Amino acid sequence: MLKKNLKVLTAIFLIALIAFSSITLLAKVGRALKVDLTEDRIYSLSDETGKIINGLTHPLRLKLFFSRTEALKGFDSLRAYNNYFFYIRDLVREYASRSHGKISLEIIDPRRDSREEREALQYGLRPIPTAGDDRFFFGLVLTTEFGQEKAITLLAPERQQLAEYDITEMIYGATSRAKKKIGILASVNLAASTYPAEMARAMGIATEPGLKGQSVLEQMKSHYDVTMLTPDGASFQKLDAVVVIHPRNLSEQTLAALDRYVVGGGKLVVFQDPAFMADPLAGTAGSAYAPGQNASNLNRLLSSWGCEMPAEIIAADPGLAVRSPSGQDAAAARPSTLMALKGNAIHHEGGINTGVTRVRVFNAGTLKLKAVPGITADALLRTSETGYTVRVDNPQHRASEGKEPLCLGVRLTGYFPSALANDSAQDAPKAGPEAGAKPAAGKAAAVVIVFSDVDMLMGPLAAPESATALAGGNADLVLSTMESLTGSVSLASIKARGRIMRPFSAVDRMEENYDQSTAPTVAALQSEIAAGERELNSLARKTQDGEESLIKEEILRSRKMTETKVSRAREELAAIQHQKRVMVEGLFTKGKVFILLAGPVAILLIPALMLTSRLFRRIELPKGKLWTRGI
Repeated sequence: MLKKNLKVLTAIFLIALIAFSSITLLAKVGRALKVDLTEDRIYSLSDETGKIINGLTHPLRLKLFFSRTEALKGFDSLRAYNNYFFYIRDLVREYASRSHGKISLEIIDPRRDSREEREALQYGLRPIPTAGDDRFFFGLVLTTEFGQEKAITLLAPERQQLAEYDITEMIYGATSRAKKKIGILASVNLAASTYPAEMARAMGIATEPGLKGQSVLEQMKSHYDVTMLTPDGASFQKLDAVVVIHPRNLSEQTLAALDRYVVGGGKLVVFQDPAFMADPLAGTAGSAYAPGQNASNLNRLLSSWGCEMPAEIIAADPGLAVRSPSGQDAAAARPSTLMALKGNAIHHEGGINTGVTRVRVFNAGTLKLKAVPGITADALLRTSETGYTVRVDNPQHRASEGKEPLCLGVRLTGYFPSALANDSAQDAPKAGPEAGAKPAAGKAAAVVIVFSDVDMLMGPLAAPESATALAGGNADLVLSTMESLTGSVSLASIKARGRIMRPFSAVDRMEENYDQSTAPTVAALQSEIAAGERELNSLARKTQDGEESLIKEEILRSRKMTETKVSRAREELAAIQHQKRVMVEGLFTKGKVFILLAGPVAILLIPALMLTSRLFRRIELPKGKLWTRGI
């Protein structure tokens, strides 16, 4: 009997040892063995990030600086960085895992007066001051074997939705040697363009120097090899794409060069405008509409390719108009031609406008499309069916009724005929590329993208409308447009994934129920605190009026009693909030315990059931008749 018990105990011990070893081995080796079953694969790196990682030809080193000690002993706000650190740590580990050794990761705790702290400062990381002389660091640094360095100076929890975008953009910027070449031909300096104060107030935008229009172009320069072109008619053939901004008074030589470029299969983006009110060359910037001076168009070429913008006509749409804040008087109401395009107003089919969810335009023109053999037209931006047109010189008077959407942006694709083939100018090109040759077999089709607004490039309209609007605006529209033309990595699509929310429905319901149950108590405590503060202010006024000398003891006693009541009420209010945090943390703790124990229990349960079944099979049932007790 003793030997049998010893065998059973030995078997249980060996099973437990095997289970513990298996769990430990799976925790180390099986980290990469995971499946993301979410609908949008929100816990996996995007395909575009995978393309960048797989395209790495030289090793990279990521250095994750995190002041763990300071986060634990610092302010409560710093402790929130702990959870975000684990998220970032797992994310960069995924980068390293997907790179197959091309990306190495180093996690560094830069303590005070250490070599690591000096290293963090040399990389330009931005520390957060804490108690005493200590500093909190949380940043990511990328270094290459060629000595190139890039850094995210502070990993803020507010940008968690865009963490993958920020890291991938840093890697792409550091490793992309051969950037696509973009030429920009602009007849207006956006950095010097500004709206008059009265118009800016009506539009509800800021007029500070930092918001004058460089945001979109600067973002392009960070991703592409940008060349600012001069309107001298130079050849554009060596450029991957050409961007024309506010085309006005272009020479015949320049028009001929653009025509040759498109006919030869080039990629062209045009931003034209019937009334660019911030144009610094049109008299006093935007003070009044001057016919012809604020306007620009490339109709000379575009009309032959199936797109034309009527002069002095702009679009308006009450369904898409930017609303004035509540309480604003009618005199300061925002113009009806200031629109925020969203939803069906932005075309997304076929990979177009990836990651773009909201585009703001002002005084945008309307694009009239017509069929041209060999050219396909796809609307990119448009109004709703309630859109209508107005004249630039009288925006309050309708020039048309809203019966169909108005086109504000279009993509033309195909093999373009020369728009100047019948022109008598000396530099007019013949049909076909450069020397008039027929398009070569297999030659890529040309693409021309036209937007009927220049204001959309201005900083006040292109910048995010709020701190929470991190992506999806005008800057992403331009970035997505250039990516679709040049075939480069779609960073805009990575940014779009960041807006997928991950709600904790159970936690939200728990907090909502708790807030409802404690609402009367919280309201009573807040009322008591407010009453106490009013009483303290009243006692302070009595002291300033000299009444303290008459009733000094009474005032001091009342002040002490009131301060005690306020302090007690604040403690009770803090205790209610603390209880809610404890309740939520308890839910997460139960979840963690369940996750940690479910696997081991399942593993131990299987051999236990097998052992129990085996023991039952060994029990011999009595044979013959059942024994009955006699009387």
